Amino acid sequence: MHSVEHMSIRRHLRLVDKLMLLTAFAVAASLFLSVGWMAVAPSDPQGAVSLLTHENPALMVVEALALAAVTASLATLIAGTRLPDVGIFAVALGLALTSIRGGTATYLLITMADGDSGAERLLAGQLAGEALIWTGVLFLSMVICGWVTRHFQNGDAESTLGSSQSEYATHPVLLTELSATECPGVSRRLGVVAEASRPLSARLAGLKTTLVTALVAMFAFNVLVSGRVPQSIKHGQVIFAVIAAFFLGVWISKKWFACRTAFWSLLAVPIVAVLGYSWAVSANASGGKYADLANLPMSDFLRATPIAFIAAGAMGVLTARWIVSDNPPNPLLVLAAGGPMSAEDFGRSNRPSPRKTVKKSGKRR
Repeated sequence: MHSVEHMSIRRHLRLVDKLMLLTAFAVAASLFLSVGWMAVAPSDPQGAVSLLTHENPALMVVEALALAAVTASLATLIAGTRLPDVGIFAVALGLALTSIRGGTATYLLITMADGDSGAERLLAGQLAGEALIWTGVLFLSMVICGWVTRHFQNGDAESTLGSSQSEYATHPVLLTELSATECPGVSRRLGVVAEASRPLSARLAGLKTTLVTALVAMFAFNVLVSGRVPQSIKHGQVIFAVIAAFFLGVWISKKWFACRTAFWSLLAVPIVAVLGYSWAVSANASGGKYADLANLPMSDFLRATPIAFIAAGAMGVLTARWIVSDNPPNPLLVLAAGGPMSAEDFGRSNRPSPRKTVKKSGKRR
């Protein structure tokens, strides 16, 4: 059993590490654009990739789960020791590429709503449910990453997560750095248990991370996709907006709260998706000269298909987790969260780093 601590590690990638990562992502892209496209392709060649446009949604989900398991396994075996949760990123990349190969959300707006505000609200509710299904696909890839790392890589290595955040780690990724080890019901099966002295403070920090990431991402997405004049839906704009929104959300949350893995930040992705589509259900139809245009949604969240939103959101979260450094935890925030900290620890955290002193020799030149 592995005992874990509260901080994460920023890794230094060598050239060979970057090549292995590119190889893993290339394999994922090849699988999803070939075999994956045959599994999730819509019935209409011009249609968007969605459960609503597939002739057999249940079969589509089963095939997507199987492909995600294979892709996550291969990516973890190829580059799982370079960065944590590589398998999740590979699956998210594959899903995003398949969504780009299909049509945009305009197809759903025209064929299923056609300018009717009531039908558009019903569509938003269906998309919220579909977002949870694609979240399940990423959840499976998360579990697969942990299982492969536990049984085929360095899962038995000792944890060194208590090291300083400013230091770059060069050792292989440890099991305790994966998101699956913070997932309830999964961590114990992987042989990972949290410290008995601080499970509550870690969960509180995780929930705060989820909340801050979700709020920032929701606000940033609306800012990035909205404009004074409504524009047609484009894949590039939507994917970029989602990635940038969650990257910003993770960046801000990491400035205040330290989490060991990306689990709590990934949890914000389906929350924002469901809340965004639910807001579209209750939104009022916009008036004006653009009200009758079926290809312009009444909510900005209807510009993204569920598969694109979930996949791009996970990519933004993991990219930020890999790039952005953690700040040392603020002692006041730790105390507010209920974490144990003695007076000696508090003084040590606020004590300036000692300067090196050099003894002067008595000899003069």
